[in-house]
Amino acid sequence: MRRIQWRLFLLPAFLLSPFLLPQPAAGHGTDYRILDSQTAIAVEFIYSDNQPMRYAEVLVFSPETDDFEYQNGRTDMNGRFVFYPDAPGKWRIQADDGTGHLERVSMEIEAREDGDAGRWGITERSESHSHDHFHDGLPRFWGILLGISLIANIFFTFYMLKGRKT
Repeated sequence: MRRIQWRLFLLPAFLLSPFLLPQPAAGHGTDYRILDSQTAIAVEFIYSDNQPMRYAEVLVFSPETDDFEYQNGRTDMNGRFVFYPDAPGKWRIQADDGTGHLERVSMEIEAREDGDAGRWGITERSESHSHDHFHDGLPRFWGILLGISLIANIFFTFYMLKGRKT
């Protein structure tokens, strides 16, 4: 009787032993695909002197909500940022370089007429800032010339006022 009890203990232990030993992990792999059939929206952010806003923080807001961003990231060294919209509507993009420069752009994106669900087109763009400032930038030469002229006029005014007193 003792031999039978011992064998009844060994049989389940032997059958369960493969499950008790370490097993190789089967993780998920990685892959990539090139999205050449979809239209990306590329935005280039620049300063007023046409220098790129390098590595600025970018937030993209979808038409559905303004509470949290659809995508976030940074511009590249050329000030460019790319995203793929997944729905038509008014999209907002905001770039902040962290030094006080903030640019906001909104654009209306609609599905194209060819019926391709993954292709979108920009139908209307509107910048949220005023174009009253030199957004397009003056050429550097004219900026330097304007600065020199301003300084020369200030000194000329003081020279003329000093000449009148004597």
